[in-house]
Amino acid sequence: MSPRFPSSWHRLDEGKEIPEPPSAHRDLSTQSMVALAKVRYPERTFVLVNPAFLQLLGYEHAQEILGQKTQVICPDDAESQGVNAIAQETLEKGNGYLKDVVLRRKDGQPIYADIFGNRVDEPDRPLEIVWTIVDVSDRHHLVEDLHRQSTTDPLTGLANRRGLDLELERAFARARRQQRLLAVCVLDLDGFKPVNDTFGHEAGDQVLIALGKRLPEALRATDFVARLGGDEFVVLIESLEHLHALETILGRMETSIRAPIALGEERTVTVGVSIGVALYFPDEHDDQQIADTLLRLADQALYEAKFHKDDRERCWVLFGEDPHPGRNVIQNLLDQDALEVWYQPILDYKRHRIVGVEALARLRDSDGTLLSPAQFLPALEPGDLTMLSKKVLEHALNDLKELETIGQTLWASVNVDPRSISESCVLCVQDQITAAGIDPTRITLEILEGSDFSDQKEALDYLQGLKNLHIRIALDDVGSAYSSLLRIKQVPIDEIKLDQGFVRTLEEHPEELVFVRTMRELAQGLGVDLVVEGVETDDILDALAVLGVRLMQGYGIARPMPLEALKAFLKQPIVPHRAGPRSLLGLYAEHLILHDTLKKTILDSRDSLGYLPIADHERCALHQHLQRLRPPNLGRLEKLHAEYHRQLAAVAASSLENWTQIEELSETIKQEIVSAYFAVR
Repeated sequence: MSPRFPSSWHRLDEGKEIPEPPSAHRDLSTQSMVALAKVRYPERTFVLVNPAFLQLLGYEHAQEILGQKTQVICPDDAESQGVNAIAQETLEKGNGYLKDVVLRRKDGQPIYADIFGNRVDEPDRPLEIVWTIVDVSDRHHLVEDLHRQSTTDPLTGLANRRGLDLELERAFARARRQQRLLAVCVLDLDGFKPVNDTFGHEAGDQVLIALGKRLPEALRATDFVARLGGDEFVVLIESLEHLHALETILGRMETSIRAPIALGEERTVTVGVSIGVALYFPDEHDDQQIADTLLRLADQALYEAKFHKDDRERCWVLFGEDPHPGRNVIQNLLDQDALEVWYQPILDYKRHRIVGVEALARLRDSDGTLLSPAQFLPALEPGDLTMLSKKVLEHALNDLKELETIGQTLWASVNVDPRSISESCVLCVQDQITAAGIDPTRITLEILEGSDFSDQKEALDYLQGLKNLHIRIALDDVGSAYSSLLRIKQVPIDEIKLDQGFVRTLEEHPEELVFVRTMRELAQGLGVDLVVEGVETDDILDALAVLGVRLMQGYGIARPMPLEALKAFLKQPIVPHRAGPRSLLGLYAEHLILHDTLKKTILDSRDSLGYLPIADHERCALHQHLQRLRPPNLGRLEKLHAEYHRQLAAVAASSLENWTQIEELSETIKQEIVSAYFAVR
């Protein structure tokens, strides 16, 4: 039986009047949400459409579409051919079905639809098909999203291993069709692990995200980048006529990767890269076997590139070729004595004077740019780092003698790469100090905490050899790598330097003063000095002074400077710190000290305590500081402070040791001080 069409259909039929179908069909149409259209063949013109069709395709009136060819909603040639093929099948067999057809609305926006065709069998009528059109755009986009997620690295947005495998198949096909070379490049970052170890995994992720954006920008539109995991990437470079073009692209990639990467507003890091390259010549057929083979060969070339990192002239190795020895730009600067040593003063707060300096390496580029360690250290190899430490120590020894001529007898600390600690290192340092005629106790060698030298007995023996020269050993950036206390105890150290990451943010996170105080107590327990880095502001200096920190270093005291600037700085008087905290951050530290002191006193000496002195909050130093600093919430703080002392007196007068309310009051006082501090900053 032929399909019948209700009155709500809109029809074009060569000007002939169309009889109105029965009302039952009319009711069926008004309730239908499915788009229906009748198309005449071979003209492929619309002769009937229903309201759901008009709504789906964005038309207001049937006259806009009736008489038009199907190409108006299916303009793409490939899609149109597919629709024409299924139409021919429907005319021959009576029905047909096609999924995921791209149709264009009146406004040009695409939609995805499944179309179902049924041939109209009416005597003495032209060939016609009734098409049912079902909008499946949501399904299509969901499938696309799932496919994208399965082929994309979530961190960088680059393709993952599955995405690489799919692209390799297409790249091989293009290479055979174009008869051009295809280069498979495996990249591994140099100096990435120190970024993770020094600044944390979030910083490492920032580096990977930045490179995920940079690499595609350094490549051509026809090239492809994937991240396999960790710091390993794969790049496909297509349509190569000769190797000179490949070298140009690889050089551009290296430049892009080596550019400094910002970690926040004030910190940048630099990483290097090693690249292994394998070439595909388009005369093979088994794509999967070729893909596995090329990736394996590129991996072998990468191994050669990394193995010869110290003596290669470029960062990449082509499989089958010997690595080209050579030095990079940074290494050449070191070889050419482009080193400058700057000094950051270290304040002894209790003596109100500068007692030492940290010697910091800088490299002066050929264009006059001064490069910081974060910019050049990743480009140096272990041998270079040993040479760098030797040269910095040599500068520092000479400069200490020059400072003596202006009456300044300071000590200096020099950073040493842990991998440099060896028997030859001990002998070299001994020779340098002897030649300079400097008291060895004025030299401190700083070793990064995150290194694994303390796990090696031989390395510990070499450290002991340095100490036998009466040189001081410091463990640098303590806290950044979360080493165990046992590990610190095993190292023969004279000093620990607290990582500045715990200090420079104290104004935003005053609660971290507890950690600083803990590290001070740890240093006291170990019998070693504590130097706190990252003292960036007067408020931080104030809080650390209240905590009893003696040795401080940071921008709040002085920035790193060359020797001549240091001489001028040392002639300036150091303004003594006023008694008591002078900031609300210092007041926060004062309360930490007072609370712990009072609690310990009550617990250790309850029998000898009088009730009234503890109950009288006005006799407490914190009361005097509150009156002097007068925070905006002074009234509330005074009430809390009075209640705090009342509770202390109650506990002191009893045999009970219920500190819950007191600890809660102490915490509330700290929160009120922090609120006042943020309000007046």
